[in-house]
Formats: sequence, structure tokens, C-alpha cells
Amino acid sequence: MQLTGAGSRGLLTAPAGGNVWFFLLAALVLVATAGRAAATEVRQIVVSGEQRSYRLYVPPDLRTKPVPVVIALHGAVQSAAEFERDLGLNRIARREKFAVAYPEGINRVWDDARPPMMRLGYVVPPGDDVAFITAMVRRLVNEGIADPKRVYMAGLSMGGFMAARLACERAELFAAVAMMAATVPEQYRQTCNPRRPLPAMLIHGTFDPIIPYFGVPMGGSGILSAADTAQFFADLSGCMAYADSARPSLDRSGNVEIRRWSICRNNASVMLYKIPGGGHLPPSAEAGRGDTFVSMFLLERSHAIDTAEEMWGFFSQFRAAGVQRGTSAQ
Repeated sequence: MQLTGAGSRGLLTAPAGGNVWFFLLAALVLVATAGRAAATEVRQIVVSGEQRSYRLYVPPDLRTKPVPVVIALHGAVQSAAEFERDLGLNRIARREKFAVAYPEGINRVWDDARPPMMRLGYVVPPGDDVAFITAMVRRLVNEGIADPKRVYMAGLSMGGFMAARLACERAELFAAVAMMAATVPEQYRQTCNPRRPLPAMLIHGTFDPIIPYFGVPMGGSGILSAADTAQFFADLSGCMAYADSARPSLDRSGNVEIRRWSICRNNASVMLYKIPGGGHLPPSAEAGRGDTFVSMFLLERSHAIDTAEEMWGFFSQFRAAGVQRGTSAQ
């Protein structure tokens, strides 16, 4: 292995005087770090005769028992690997002892059940994405990787719309859902009938140029605003009250608005993070995360909160009955 650059020269060149032990120790640290970074496994699964894939990150010390798992759905034209890199959730997974699965959409898109005119020109992909995610969750449970009571779902943009569809159609699989830069179609007010109340968290920037914070009303064929989407989930869970709360623990700007619905059925809860000036990228505490070129079109990433931190803080409060081992993959 050959490393270049000033930083690597400082580590891998033995200092004057021949301190070989220092050199060997530094090399061993690099090898160990590389091993941890390579913990993501690309897996295949056949669903309805079609081969699908997902990335699975399990911290090395968690491979002996079922653990919480977050299912993270990428946005349109984004790959699972890119979403894994940009979201920063693996860092939290190592510290808090959970795993993350990153499913891959066919042609990098999802069949998210929005009306065609609201999909920004993306055609509906082949395959059955609901069956794919369902089979993947059940496989993780059957293999003893996922704790069936602690499977969570998160999605960005089109992945967030797909998460909303799964929340309506497969709520029994998940303990909670988080949506970033995504709302729900207007028709869900009539068609969404989940089997159980599902705690929900929404994070949305007020300057989002792709999925407007204030929605796109189109007489039943548009999408709800972020606030109406939060109220939609609160209504599904029979929540009785909401309150505007103080800024989140990692807020650096002092102006993030949070609304929380409580007193819900089955101890569910709904939270809406309103990010003033935020664009289409999930907020991050790490200033260097993300693609500068992409941010020219999606607006700069907000650093008011860290999405991964806030998301896990929300998820970790909830448990569900969950799918049991041995159930069908379909």
C-alpha cells in the first residue's frame, strides 16, 4: 500500500534515528482503521424473480446478536453508497451500537406512489419496491441481524416519499420513520391506512428548491406542506396536543423551529424540524460533508443541526411489536 500527500508522508516515513517501532505502530493503526471503514457489505436478494441489492453496515463488534437497524433510502439519482457517505449515520451507529441498511433503487429511483406529474419527470421504475424493502427487513430479522422490535426507516427526498409509502402500507415492520426534504401526496389523506400508529420525524428546509416547504397544492394531485405532513402523521396516531419546543441539543444557529405532537396512541410522537434558509440537503454538523457542485443547485447544506444525531435521538425512544423470525420474505 502506498500513500501520498503531506499527511501520509509524516506517518509512513520512519523518522531520523531509525525509530522503527513508531513506524510499525503507525502502520498498524492505519490498517486497523481501514478495516473498520470497510465494514459495509454489499448484499443481494431476489424479490419476485428480480435481483435487488443493498448495502449493510454493521459495526464489527455487533455481529453476535440482533441489534437495532435503520433502513436508509437514498434520494433520486443518488446511489446507496453516496447516501451512506453523505448522511453520516455510520458514525452514530458505531457509537450507539446499531446497524444501517442502504437499499439500492432500480435506476436510482423509487416507486414512491406520487402522481406522475409530481415525480419531476422520473418514470416509475420496474420491480416492486414495497416487496423489496419488506423482504430485506424480514431477511435481516431471520438472520438474527435485526432486532425485530427496533427496525427504523429514514428517507431523503424521493427516498422520503418512499418511506411515507411504506409507513402507510407496512407500518407493522417499523418502530418509527424519519423523512428529510420530503412530504406526502395529497391523496394519502384518503388512501393511507396504516396497521398501527407510527412515530414520525420530519426535517425540512424553508428554501428547499425541489420539494417546497409549503407544498404544491393541486386539487388532490399535489403534495402537502411540511407542516401539513406532520399534522397528517399526528392525525394517524391520534395525537391530542402539540407544542413548540426549544432548539435541539445540537442547534448552532438558535433559530431552528421544532414542533412536537404528543399524547398519541401507543406512545407515538411526531416531530417537525423547520430549518430556516435550509435547502434540499440534510443538515449536518460536519462542514465538509457533501458535494459543492450539487449544493449549487440544491442550496448550501445547513449546519444548524446534525440530521444523523437528531434522527437517532428520535428513533431510540421507540419500540414496536415487529416482524418475527421465520415469516415469509414476501
